[in-house]
Amino acid sequence: MRALISVSDKTGAVDFARSLHELGWEIVSTGGTARAIGQAGISVTSVEDVTGFPEIMNGRVKTLHPLVHGGILADWDNPAHREAAERHGIEPFAIVAVNLYPFEQTIARPDATRTEKIENIDIGGPTMIRSAAKNFAHVAIVVNPADYAPVVEALREHGEVPLGLRRDLAARAFAHTAHYDSVIAGEMQAWLGRKLPETLNVSAPLALMPRYGENPHQVAALYESPGHKVIEALHGKQLSYNNLLDVDAALRLIDVFGDEAPTLAIIKHTNPCGIGTADTLLEAYDKAFATDPLSPFGGVVVVNRILDLATAERINEVFTEIVIAPEFADDALAKLRKKKNRRLVRFDREALSVLRARLRLVSCMGGWLAQGNDVRCDDDNAWRVVTKRQPTEGEWAALRFGWKSVAVLKSNAVCFVAADRTIGLGIGQTSRIDSTEIAVAKAHKFGLSIEGSVCASDGFFPFRDSVDAVADLGVTAVIQPGGSKGDEEVIAACDEHGIAMIFTGMRHFRH
Repeated sequence: MRALISVSDKTGAVDFARSLHELGWEIVSTGGTARAIGQAGISVTSVEDVTGFPEIMNGRVKTLHPLVHGGILADWDNPAHREAAERHGIEPFAIVAVNLYPFEQTIARPDATRTEKIENIDIGGPTMIRSAAKNFAHVAIVVNPADYAPVVEALREHGEVPLGLRRDLAARAFAHTAHYDSVIAGEMQAWLGRKLPETLNVSAPLALMPRYGENPHQVAALYESPGHKVIEALHGKQLSYNNLLDVDAALRLIDVFGDEAPTLAIIKHTNPCGIGTADTLLEAYDKAFATDPLSPFGGVVVVNRILDLATAERINEVFTEIVIAPEFADDALAKLRKKKNRRLVRFDREALSVLRARLRLVSCMGGWLAQGNDVRCDDDNAWRVVTKRQPTEGEWAALRFGWKSVAVLKSNAVCFVAADRTIGLGIGQTSRIDSTEIAVAKAHKFGLSIEGSVCASDGFFPFRDSVDAVADLGVTAVIQPGGSKGDEEVIAACDEHGIAMIFTGMRHFRH
C-alpha cells in the first residue's frame, strides 16, 4: 500500500509517516516533506522517482502528473481503469496527506508583498486534495494533522481506513479547499479596491457549539474565521449563544469609545444599561451602574483598561455573568474566578481593530445582507452648530459622549448624558417620543435629573415636539443627524428655548 505525504504544515507528519512505515506502507513524498521524513530515518520515495520528471519552476510543477493523479483518481472497481493503470504503469495511492501553502498566514503579515502572497497560492495541493476526496471510495484524504492519529488507529484495528471515515475525511477536505479558495478570492477582491465583493464567499470553520441557541429548542454553533481570534475565555462555563451576542455588542461598544480615558459599560440583552468614563475604572463603574441599578443583575461588564482589584470587588457586589477586559490584574482575576458561574473573557485590541474593517453579515431570506462596520462616531469635523447659541465647552464634551452612546443603542434611540456618564436611555422603540419618555422615566426612577444634560438621537427629529419635550426637562443641548424636512422648524424651536443643537450629518441606526 502506498501513501502520498506532501504538507506545508509538517506538524506530526514525520510521526505519521513512521507509523505508516511500521505498518508496511510505502511512503511517497515531495520536497521539504521528503527531506524531513528521510532525515528521521524513514524510507521515503520522492515524487521525482515516481514520475521520472524533476520539480521545475521553483516547485510550481511537481505533482501535476498522470502517474500521481492516476494513482489517486483511479476507480479500482472499474476494469477499464485497472487496464489503463496497468498499461501506463500507474500504482494506487490509498492515503493522501496534503495541506496547503500558508496563504492565509501570509496575507495576515503586514510586511508580506503581493508577489509573496501570489507564490503562496497552492495549485498542486488543492488538485491532489480534490482528486483524493472525489475518490473517497478508494482513497483516504487527510488535510488536518489532528486526523493522523484516527487514521493510524483505524489501520491498526481494521487493516484499512473504513469507508465511513474516508467519507468523513473527504467532506472535511472539500471544506478545507473551499475555505482556502474563499480567502484567496477575498484577498484578490481587496486588491481591486471594491468595498463590496461581486460574490460573497463565506467560509468559517466550526469554533464552538453552545448547548442551544437563543432558546433551548434551537440548535446553535459559532463559526469563526481563523487568523484573528478576538476573544479568549479565561474562566467559567462555555459561552452560550446569547452570551456570544452580548460579548459582540460589548466589544462593538468599547471599540466605539476607544481608550482615551478609562471607560466601563454594563450590557444587558446586547444593549448598554449604563456607560461611564472617569479617571479610574472604579469611578466609571459607579457612574455606569447609577444609570440603572436594576438591570446589571445577570449582565455583562466591559472595560477598556486592565481590570484592577478595586473594580473587580465592586463588580462582585452584583451577580455579573460576563466580565470582558483587554487584560486582568492577577489579584482581580483571582477574585473574579471565585464565582463558578461567571465567565471571564479577554479581548485582543489588535484583532478587534482588524475586524473593524471587515463586513458585518446578517442572514436574510436565505441569503446575506452585508455592510461595513459603523465606527465613525467621533469625527466632529463635519458637525455643524445650527442654532444661534453655541455649545459651551462642557456641553461639547457631553455631546461627544452622547453621540458615542446613542450610536450603540438599538433604534429608535434617545439618550440623556453628562460629559462622563449616561443618565437616561431610551432604546428600540417605534417612535422617538416613546424612546424619550422611557429614557426620562428610567432616569427619574433612579433619582437622576435630566436638567442640565444633553440629548442625543440616533436619527433626526422630524418635528419640534421632541425639542419641546426635552426643553421642558431642562436639556441644554441636542445632537442629532439632521436632514429632516422639518429641520427649520426644529432649529427654530431650539432657538426659542435657548438650546444649542448640533447636526452631525450622519445617523447611527441599529435595527
